[in-house]
Amino acid sequence: MCELIYMVSESRLDTPIWYETEHVNYFVPEGTNCVYLQLPEVEVVSNIEKELFKALDSPLNSPPLKELVGTHYRRGDSIFILVDDNTRPNIHTRALLPLLEKKLTEYGVDKSDIKIMIATGTHTPPTSAQIKKSILKELYEEWKDRLWVHDCDDLPNHEHLGFSSVGTPILIDKRVLSGCIIIPLSDSEYHYFAGVAGSVKLFVPGVSGRKTVRVNHSRIFDMNTGFKPECRMGNIRNNISIQDIREIVQILMENHKKTVFVIDTIIHKDQFVNIFAGTPLDIHENGLKVLSKIRNITIKEKADLVIISKPSVNFYQAGKGMNAASFAVKQGGQIVLLAGCQEGIGPDDYLETMNRIKDLPLQEAMQWVIKNKCSETTFEIGIQNAVDLLRILQMTEGEVYVYSTLDPHLLQEPFRVKSLEIDKDPQEALRVFVDDFLTKKPGALVCVFEDYNILALASNEKKQ
Repeated sequence: MCELIYMVSESRLDTPIWYETEHVNYFVPEGTNCVYLQLPEVEVVSNIEKELFKALDSPLNSPPLKELVGTHYRRGDSIFILVDDNTRPNIHTRALLPLLEKKLTEYGVDKSDIKIMIATGTHTPPTSAQIKKSILKELYEEWKDRLWVHDCDDLPNHEHLGFSSVGTPILIDKRVLSGCIIIPLSDSEYHYFAGVAGSVKLFVPGVSGRKTVRVNHSRIFDMNTGFKPECRMGNIRNNISIQDIREIVQILMENHKKTVFVIDTIIHKDQFVNIFAGTPLDIHENGLKVLSKIRNITIKEKADLVIISKPSVNFYQAGKGMNAASFAVKQGGQIVLLAGCQEGIGPDDYLETMNRIKDLPLQEAMQWVIKNKCSETTFEIGIQNAVDLLRILQMTEGEVYVYSTLDPHLLQEPFRVKSLEIDKDPQEALRVFVDDFLTKKPGALVCVFEDYNILALASNEKKQ
């Protein structure tokens, strides 16, 4: 389990968080009733190459990769490596790609047959410049001629493989299906409605058609609670979205005889702490098992004020920070989020939807969005964040604050989110806010998250 840390420096508590690449600290007054939720120190992988090769030779519930190559590969066949797009850090991608290529060539695979597919899901396909800057960096020149980018709207490049048991149409990128072996290269992490990201999610939404994603994601909503209670961070049990995705991957393997070998990592404080390989469902469950040990914190009670940061290129991505904070804030409490959002809001549908319901009461607005924007035919990526934001605004009675590069009027008008004083540096802005908050609510409980990947579980609430 993670630790609760109480530390003091001068007249302010030692509660460091990040604003993008800037360390921000000493903003909570000494003597405050404050809990600092901190990720634990975990033994890191000392030799990444050795650990990877061990995983390839001793995978979970799968023959070793060498054996799969010997059975399924013939010169001229493609082996597709699925990698994350530019919305993810890709620490694991850059570290493992050269090592995996080295091993595959040792197994007899021609280098020209080893290809990358960037699993964009329904995100805008990245440009060559974005791929070089944010995904491959120094590896770009080596891979640029063996690199494909998924486009969920390029229908001729998708194959319809039937339906899942709950009726989700299975549309998968034909180029990936042409591979004799498919190797998702993932880093498992908690996901705010699918429970756990990584492994199976490199297929859906990763290399799926828009209709597959739209139908799958449209099932997560509840008219009263926003997301269905099971569709939450850290949970895959009875989670209709992720269970559907897991079944689709199983259908690919069993009904369509696709050979899938997942290589998965757990990145903790930018360091590798686990590298595993094997079959998709086993790897997905293993990711949850490992994450629950290093991400879950039990808190005695929910806080009056939660302060959290989420490094984010846009406000849409920053929503994951608000979602994590919502587990730790009490009804009527307040949330402060630090997120740069240098590229603006994010998906156009997110902004357009919030503009459409800006004058409706919060509960009515949330229900309008679910009814009109979240069906199998209308859902678009970004809309789920509108639902979750409206839920959180109801929980906090509209007391959500953001420190970012965004125009405060833009945040306030359609999103109903308030801004900290952006003319101050983040430390000073937080000091002013926290001091004012405690003046109005002396004795209030303040909770500061070191990292948005922490899952706070209140001890007085039964874990589902």
